[in-house]
Amino acid sequence: MDARTKILETATRLFATHGYDSTSLSHVARAASVSKALIFWHFETKENLFKAVLSRTIEPYSIDIDDLDELNEPEQLRRLIDLYYEFVTENVFSVRFFLSLFLREEKRPDNLFGKILDLYHHYQKLLGDVIARGQERGTLSRDVNPVLHAALILSALNGVLVQGFMGEPDPLAPISLVEQLKATLVDRLQVQ
Repeated sequence: MDARTKILETATRLFATHGYDSTSLSHVARAASVSKALIFWHFETKENLFKAVLSRTIEPYSIDIDDLDELNEPEQLRRLIDLYYEFVTENVFSVRFFLSLFLREEKRPDNLFGKILDLYHHYQKLLGDVIARGQERGTLSRDVNPVLHAALILSALNGVLVQGFMGEPDPLAPISLVEQLKATLVDRLQVQ
């Protein structure tokens, strides 16, 4: 691993754990086993290092939904739930990083956080659109508001994921909870 990558990975971990204000360049240098001068050479300032960490962390934030058109609406909803769960579990460190910044309410570039929120809202809208389309086609019950039900699905899924972040062994494994979520919030929507 090259020095720049090592610095970025270390800084990401430290910013996520201690926050921007409590993470010094000296702290990053010690934890990465590099000189502070090397950090300045690559990034010039703590602010630039933080921006590089954020940019690197947001890179994987996309979900491939190309295969949805081949599925009916209930299958699309199940697939979207699976994709969201897979994305978060595969990018757990970056998700924790952004959550820690949100929760600390400290330094955070609005443009990057805006992108994350846009992606989240886009995903919620996608779920709502699938529900509305299923209602129009008669494959899903008209007894729910598509926008509210999409928000409920994401809220429940986020709860499952947060429970998984806690890291303690749990008899209710997150994947079992995701399956229950699909049974409760998707399967029961299907018109028989």
